[in-house]
Amino acid sequence: MGSLFEELEAREAAARTRVEVLEAEFAEVSGRLSAAREGLERLRIARETVAEVLTEMTPQKPGTRLRLAGRSRVSRWRRRMRGPSGRSSGC
Repeated sequence: MGSLFEELEAREAAARTRVEVLEAEFAEVSGRLSAAREGLERLRIARETVAEVLTEMTPQKPGTRLRLAGRSRVSRWRRRMRGPSGRSSGC
């Protein structure tokens, strides 16, 4: 009978170890999931904020143009696309 109880104790110890390992894995995955959810929420808020800003910037009257704040990098790109003659290369 002694060996039967020893076997049960060994199995119980192995099961306990497995539970502890799984709990540690769960805690790690749970933390990563939480961080991913926070990142997703930040992106959602950023998208909504950009949509609001763009909506507010949209001209209300036909023919009204937007004023851009700051410098545009497109002008540099366009200059590089132009040849020495100053004309567009067909883009």
